[in-house]
Amino acid sequence: MGHAYAIAGEAGQIFRQISNFDWGIDGEIEFKNDQGEASGKRVYLHLKSGDSYLYKRKRDGKEIFSKPRHAKYWYPDSQNYPVMLVIRTSDQQIRWMNVSDYLAKHGKRKRQIEFDGEPFTALNLVNQRNRLLA
Repeated sequence: MGHAYAIAGEAGQIFRQISNFDWGIDGEIEFKNDQGEASGKRVYLHLKSGDSYLYKRKRDGKEIFSKPRHAKYWYPDSQNYPVMLVIRTSDQQIRWMNVSDYLAKHGKRKRQIEFDGEPFTALNLVNQRNRLLA
């Protein structure tokens, strides 16, 4: 949670914690427009910490998020904004991916999500902002 606050602050965006943790969304980042005002555009974050959430699939070496119990809730038809899956591993790497886009392509009944996250950094957050505000 603290890292999400820090990255959003470094990127000049707004992070809000969501207190109902059982619904698969832990926080949101609202993006500011070019005038520095809240734009109404945002992404939701589902935050995970620890190595137990990812494993390497033997047949192809891809990283798999194997506990997508909220997948139906993350599906684009269920949310007004994209849901970003953010995973911090024990080696202090923090990566994120747009899990809503993934589920839109592969179906909401996925039992495994191929995690292809990019580093969760201020630069990547600004890039996400630019895509959504374009």
